[in-house]
Amino acid sequence: MALFTGTEFVIGALLAGWFFWVGAGGILGGRMLSRGGRANFRLFRGLAIFAAILLPVTTMCIRLGRGFIARPPGALPPIAPALAFSLAVIAPFGFVYGTLYNVGSELWRENRGGLRMGISMVYVWEAAGSFFGALVFSFVLIACFSQFEAAVITAFLLILSVSLYPFGEAFRYRTATALLAVAFIAGALSPSIDRSSFEAVYPGYRVGRFFSSRYGEIVVASKEEVTSVFSGGGRLFSFPEPERVEEVIHIPLLLCPKPSSVLLIGGSLGGGWEEALKHPSVENLDCIELDGSLFKLGIGASASSDSIVSGAIRRGGGSGKPVYVRFIATDGRFYLSGGTHRYDVIILNSPPPVNLQWNRFYTREFFMIARNCLLPGGIFAFTHPSSENFLSEEQANVLRSCELTLQDVFRNVKALPGSTVHFIASDSVVEPDSIIPRLRARHIDAPFVGEGYLPFRFSRDRMELLRSDLERAGSIQRNSDAHPYLPLLELVLEGSKGGSSMMTGFRAMLGIPSFVPAGMLVALALVAFAVSRAGAKARFAVWGVGFASFLLQLLVLLAYQSFSGLLYQAIVFLTALFMAGAAAGALVSIRHEEWGARGLKLIHGAFMVLAVVLPAWTTVLRHVHPSYALGSLGFLVCAVCGGFLTGLYYPIVVRTAYPEDGSSAPATFYAWDIFGACVGGMTGGLIFFPVIGVGGTVFCIVLIHAFAAVLLAGKW
Repeated sequence: MALFTGTEFVIGALLAGWFFWVGAGGILGGRMLSRGGRANFRLFRGLAIFAAILLPVTTMCIRLGRGFIARPPGALPPIAPALAFSLAVIAPFGFVYGTLYNVGSELWRENRGGLRMGISMVYVWEAAGSFFGALVFSFVLIACFSQFEAAVITAFLLILSVSLYPFGEAFRYRTATALLAVAFIAGALSPSIDRSSFEAVYPGYRVGRFFSSRYGEIVVASKEEVTSVFSGGGRLFSFPEPERVEEVIHIPLLLCPKPSSVLLIGGSLGGGWEEALKHPSVENLDCIELDGSLFKLGIGASASSDSIVSGAIRRGGGSGKPVYVRFIATDGRFYLSGGTHRYDVIILNSPPPVNLQWNRFYTREFFMIARNCLLPGGIFAFTHPSSENFLSEEQANVLRSCELTLQDVFRNVKALPGSTVHFIASDSVVEPDSIIPRLRARHIDAPFVGEGYLPFRFSRDRMELLRSDLERAGSIQRNSDAHPYLPLLELVLEGSKGGSSMMTGFRAMLGIPSFVPAGMLVALALVAFAVSRAGAKARFAVWGVGFASFLLQLLVLLAYQSFSGLLYQAIVFLTALFMAGAAAGALVSIRHEEWGARGLKLIHGAFMVLAVVLPAWTTVLRHVHPSYALGSLGFLVCAVCGGFLTGLYYPIVVRTAYPEDGSSAPATFYAWDIFGACVGGMTGGLIFFPVIGVGGTVFCIVLIHAFAAVLLAGKW
């Protein structure tokens, strides 16, 4: 995720690459094993140790790859090289992981008897291991260690587990001693390796502090007199950067007659909150940052300690009127959705919505939440990069979508021109001509937002030029949670800037009618089902379940992100719940050997019901606004149920369709399951969700399960 700076449209592509290599290992690895004779534990141990060695190596390669692909440091990496690199770097580990499935199945047959039972039981234990691994990662490793250290610890535990069995006590003692020595050396060297790698990722910078948080690896680096804070490779903010900070803060505050209560969503660090205090009418200032660890950096114009804390701050060297300032570590959208706070001015300082994490702050639903939290005459404001005198078609489309989405919610919307366009929204009249008189009256020291600059920037000619450029874009689609249109426009814009043929290829997706992806899916399914032989129909059924299950899980992740904003932490936890459900479902299915074709049909029907329940739950959340725990419960249940149905399905197919002579690789159906997930990842993240939205994606999920139930769930 850090390689792409969190572009969620490629979450599916990244996971699809993982699924592809694991599936390739399952198929090709199984064929290689069938030529070499029976599996043994020595082979299993060798593959596991090799995978353990690959884990920290792969983790370090991903970190260094981000630095080599994205230049200068902090820039958005070109999507084509980043995607190609990510697919290549995970290939060795994924292939070995898929091969291990075959070895485990063969070992079960040799020790317990029955290859079909071995295939199903390995599926159960693999899913259960994924569940516990995800919990350890989410609540222990990511909180206490860097990513490289977490990979080293995991590799050590894996090597330890396969090295201590099944030998005698003397061998175990020597092995444990050697492993502890290796672990001690690796632990001692890890900080030095971390620092050296970060220095390679940020050439020309002096790397100071670095640590891990729930949202990425935080790096504080300096270049000349400027200190920058990076998270996951992307630049969060720099200090000092007065020209940017003054513009973002002062223009919306000057448009408000008397701002008393102000909310900054992002951008408070690096000088934002100090600039807001220059307005004498401000009495309460709330500053929200998603990553609370940033407050501990102590970075700001007047920060003299190791952390920034909430409290009363006096103006004018301690003699002025106190202002109560709060620094709040939470998601800005979730904070406002409670509806318990009211503000005169809400300033959103978020990066452009190139991904769904940031797009949540540019949708119709969020604008409505922000409007409900404004006092009478209140102002909501945000900025978007633009150009001084000319807007390209791609840039105009992005800005026009922002404007039209705002106009659906607010009565008065103003777009103020410049290299950064200011969007000002309110239910009251907004007068840009009032900025200069208020700047004089408040005696604000802001050299980069002064009388020599603002009259030229907001001149009548420049305002009319921006107005004509925006109207030239026409009636662009509005941006919403259920149909996120802006990230697609942003990708097209980024492609036009960098000349990326792949990113500009997203332009063709903008004009695709919503019925086309569903129609293509129907046609491909009909052809595949018609030409497949009886033995291949089971593989197509498993492929369809993998495809639809991944689409459903992707919708769960993205819908949960719209609700809470915690995708980077929740993606592992929700996936863990899916795997826990898969393990439980497979275990239940194994214990009911009488379940056959009729059970498969019922499972397909349950999948269709579950696909409809998810958007219904998100609709309820928009109107009810429950507590965080209750709101999250629906997404957690959907993840578990999706995994449970997938786990139920797999053993039935294995005992019904796997050849009794064992002529196929043990991981055949496992591979087809994840091949389906692979296609679901590519099409779901890049086509279905951005082009046809939640409703169209749900329709496709129901469609594929209906075909499987009607055409494939009979006798193989």
